[in-house]
Amino acid sequence: MLNASTVQPPLADARVAMEADGGALNLTETEVVMELIGNFLNFYYMPLLVVVGSIGNILSVLVFFNTKLKKLSSSYYLAALGISDTCYLVGLFVTWLSFFQVHIYTREPYCQLFTYTSGVSSFLSVWYVVAFTFERFIVVRYPLKRQSWCTVRRAKTIIACLTMVGSVHSVPYIFYAGTQYSERSNVTICDMRKEYTSQMEIFNYIDTVIVFVVPFTIIVVLNSVTSFTVWRFAGLRRNMTLPKRKPSNFEIRRQLSFQYFSTHPNGRNGILRRSSMRENRMLHSQMKVTKMLLIVSSVFVCLNLPSYVMRVRAFVETGHSYLTILVQYYCYLFFITNFGINFILYCISGQNFRKAVIEMFRRHRKSRVNQEPNSGCGTQSELLRAYGNLALRRTSTPMLSTTTTTTTNRTAETILWKDYADARVMNLP
Repeated sequence: MLNASTVQPPLADARVAMEADGGALNLTETEVVMELIGNFLNFYYMPLLVVVGSIGNILSVLVFFNTKLKKLSSSYYLAALGISDTCYLVGLFVTWLSFFQVHIYTREPYCQLFTYTSGVSSFLSVWYVVAFTFERFIVVRYPLKRQSWCTVRRAKTIIACLTMVGSVHSVPYIFYAGTQYSERSNVTICDMRKEYTSQMEIFNYIDTVIVFVVPFTIIVVLNSVTSFTVWRFAGLRRNMTLPKRKPSNFEIRRQLSFQYFSTHPNGRNGILRRSSMRENRMLHSQMKVTKMLLIVSSVFVCLNLPSYVMRVRAFVETGHSYLTILVQYYCYLFFITNFGINFILYCISGQNFRKAVIEMFRRHRKSRVNQEPNSGCGTQSELLRAYGNLALRRTSTPMLSTTTTTTTNRTAETILWKDYADARVMNLP
């Protein structure tokens, strides 16, 4: 096993390898049940996760790029996260094909390629989450700096930099991974090259710090501060809506802290003003986005933490029992689940995202309805548009005489609606 981000072998192969080292294993009833469930999930759950997760990630990217959400800088982080998660799921599907004797993952150079892409995807997924977590922290704690710091251009720059760093960071996988013949299982596998054992061990320590310790610490700290601020802001709004209640001094100070500052046109003094209705709506919308991203990052930590904890434990311990391998495999299933459930999380926790999804499908359906075959009198939308133009010309043209204008307008309307009726008849199935 290269690291926590690479594909795990089936549990039966792991048991065969342990029996080859130490003889037959006396499995307990719990271990037998866990092995059967693990093999079942490995065969049926993985392809379901790949299909559903890939479709959801692609839909998420389309929603973030083709709706009004594209104006938000956080949408670009989530779209990049969907792309990286889909790349990981593609590699996962290629390894799953070995159940049907389609051994793509165990061939050169696909072994190095998919190991490298899985390493890059794991790196980018965690650091994209760090990026939008830090952005939400800025939006909540320093709302006055949101316009200058949380911009779409800055988000694109950060995504490009993280992609370059992740691509360089995962380069050692190309050299360390390779096809190996396993005498224990009597099959060819994609694993670490034996001549790079010491280098791979050092790289695993470095990778654990960069991909696990540092980003997870940042996410937990920033999420804690952001959640406390959102909770306090929600409490303030709730107390302000209570009738006939005098606010306390603390609530008054908190209300002032959420008001915006504007600069005098001469640029000499800053004056305090109350938030307008538009700013209140914007702040409320930002809080909705913040709550959604808090849920996404929290679920990310919960699903990734067990796998990386078992990875650190593997570094510390020398021997591993079969029960430890079973627990590690279930933690790995939680780990890969994170790459395919973001669309579901967006729909559950994001009201703006749900509205954007419905808007995208309605717009697509409307565009299909409007694509009607042309007839001699034009489509329905063209006729209605022509009638509207005629009405505008009629209102803008000077009236020479009341009798002449009325007669001309009635004649034009009669001809137009006659053509419209003929077009409707010709378009009938």
